[in-house]
Amino acid sequence: MMPVEEIKLTARFKVDLTDVDEAAISKIYRIFEEYQRIVNELIEYAHSYRVTSFIGLHHAKYRELRQKYPTLPSQYIQCACRHAASIYESFIEVKKLGRCERERPVFGRRTIWLGNKLFKLDAENWRASIAVHGGGWVTLRLLHGRYHEQFKNMKLGEARLVLKDDNNLYLHVAFRQAVVLPEINANAKVIAVDVNENAIVYGNNDFVERFETDEGIIRTRYFLKRRRIQSKIRDKGLRSKLLGKYRGREWRRIREIYNRAAKEIINKAKEVGATIIVMEGLSVHKEDKGSRELNGRIHRWSYSRFQRILEYQAKLHRLSVKYVDPRNTSKICPVCGGELDISPNERRLMKCQRCGLEEDRDVIAVKNLVKRYYEECMNAKTLKPFDCRRQIDVGSSLSPRKLPNEKREEGLKPRTLAFS
Repeated sequence: MMPVEEIKLTARFKVDLTDVDEAAISKIYRIFEEYQRIVNELIEYAHSYRVTSFIGLHHAKYRELRQKYPTLPSQYIQCACRHAASIYESFIEVKKLGRCERERPVFGRRTIWLGNKLFKLDAENWRASIAVHGGGWVTLRLLHGRYHEQFKNMKLGEARLVLKDDNNLYLHVAFRQAVVLPEINANAKVIAVDVNENAIVYGNNDFVERFETDEGIIRTRYFLKRRRIQSKIRDKGLRSKLLGKYRGREWRRIREIYNRAAKEIINKAKEVGATIIVMEGLSVHKEDKGSRELNGRIHRWSYSRFQRILEYQAKLHRLSVKYVDPRNTSKICPVCGGELDISPNERRLMKCQRCGLEEDRDVIAVKNLVKRYYEECMNAKTLKPFDCRRQIDVGSSLSPRKLPNEKREEGLKPRTLAFS
């Protein structure tokens, strides 16, 4: 029986404020003001009593807030409790890592979480109704395009109402769709994906292709730019604004590269008839690797974000995703299982000491991932389950024969090679 999985998609709509009268807009603005006050009051209570759960906040403050805001629909308070608990829980995690100097978080964004009882969506006419004070509703016209047509037959989830600094209003709506995924078995055709700092290599035993990302180079440039801003600009407000600007610009640039890479991999999978995407179950933790520069590069590299983007898009296109044990994928020969050593012909080439195979280390990694997938499928009933999120050492320029764990050469812009 093929597995069925529910995929969540978020659609963003801009609200046509020219279609709304001033009285309706003022009602929406009032909701924003009161919601922000409620969330900050809940955050202050959570900080005072160390409450991190929605249930704890709801139990302690719901009745008090209902009496304080009697005309506000009650689900706004429930959503505010969830919102505040999420903000404070994230704040504690960031505080533990030493990345925040504030004593408590402050909710300054003009964002409202909308439960399914606080808004209605007419997908045929693309209009949304938002609950306001006194049991009333305000109807908003949503600007849409051909992209939004795919959401008409999907299951409606929750939403967020966002008021930008330029006073433009946006509605972010979550939709859900059940998709039937191919069964993961030994008869399926697969494409394996090896994620590197500056390139994404994918393929199987028939072909291997390379997508150049230059992520390490891009992130290093933005890192140096932010460091110059921190050292030269003394005004805290301006410094914070510029840092946020370049941080957002960096992520948008990387995200666009990730989406292009994911699209290319999925199109190739459809072209060759592959139904399974195989990826490494990587997990990189902070540790001293003998070089501050290398350590910084490793932790600026967001490979897991690309894996999530690829997994999301693959399932949306009805492709299954399988994570396999990533240990020694560039250290073991995919043909005979012998130990590999750096070839004297080129730095990125690896040569098998037993059978003499000589190939690029990324090609070897891809073929080993494919081999590991089929081995796990064949031995699924006899092998014990393993933790696929293993720690992997990446980015070292040292020879793999000198260390017990694999040290992969990343960070240098790889040559574009033709693989067969």
